[in-house]
Amino acid sequence: MLQNSHTSRRVEDRNLVAEYMKTATPVFDVPGDVTDLLDTAESIRSGPSLVSDGEWIWRVDSIHYLENYALDIPVEFLDHVRGRNYQPSGDVDVSDPKFDAAIAAYF
Repeated sequence: MLQNSHTSRRVEDRNLVAEYMKTATPVFDVPGDVTDLLDTAESIRSGPSLVSDGEWIWRVDSIHYLENYALDIPVEFLDHVRGRNYQPSGDVDVSDPKFDAAIAAYF
């Protein structure tokens, strides 16, 4: 799971990481918008929806925050994404019980 916090550390490939996150497999859809917690004038479509690359799982609103704010990214996740050459796996098995546990952790 990705959890974000502000950072001054530069991530040169932040846009590639965000694109990776956008193109990964949707695993749980939550319709509706959520308010951007850092700019309440903004809303994020389907923010609580979950996306995965088969190993990591994250909320859609995490992508919005990553693209718009200087948020920290776990080094383990960066290494993982870079190791995949910014190409998420297309073979995510959503019937895997680990997804049930990950989804329950978000809700």
